[in-house]
Amino acid sequence: MREIKLECWPRLKTYKWFKTFSDSTYGMNVRLDITKLLEHTRRHDQSFFINMLYVVVTGLNSLEEMRMRLVDDKPVVFDDINPAYTVMAEAGTFENVRHKNCRNYSSFYKVASEHIESAKKQKQIKKGNYNPENCYDEYYITCTPWVDFTNISHPIPDDVRSQCIPRVCWGKFVEQNGRYELTLNITVSHIFVDGYHLAQAFNIIQDLLNNADELLS
Repeated sequence: MREIKLECWPRLKTYKWFKTFSDSTYGMNVRLDITKLLEHTRRHDQSFFINMLYVVVTGLNSLEEMRMRLVDDKPVVFDDINPAYTVMAEAGTFENVRHKNCRNYSSFYKVASEHIESAKKQKQIKKGNYNPENCYDEYYITCTPWVDFTNISHPIPDDVRSQCIPRVCWGKFVEQNGRYELTLNITVSHIFVDGYHLAQAFNIIQDLLNNADELLS
């Protein structure tokens, strides 16, 4: 992690402006082609959720703006951001799962699988805060595989530090003319992420999806 030097930062004016907002977040919902990823997943009898999770985290981490956060009221850039995502447990509610990111795909798949299976078997939700305090090096990720949505919004807290954490959700995949698609939502804070950077994120993720065999080999 390194602190951003404000005096040398081209976005200083934008940063200061949006930091005054009570809610600085905005999001985009983009239709993505996940045909290659789905084919790879089915061919190797794998979890689509974990594979999509790896693609999204890899894509977001490739952009510095997606790794920017506020720590002690100072803008910083983390070297790597970890996934934090929801899993439905036996208790009938959702548990938050979080673990260190693994850039190596095989390691990522193994770690995610272990955490997900452990969460699924929980008879009751763990006590404590839903999200740990002062834990900003994460992406908040979920999915709604029961419905093919075109638009979704997230509950956003008043805490500006939390607002700077990107929130991600994707919906049910559907077939369209022999191809498979789903809607991906990414919600970010304008304090750090402009529309250009957000568009870059979607384009990078689509490129990774188009090259799933190579990425997940």
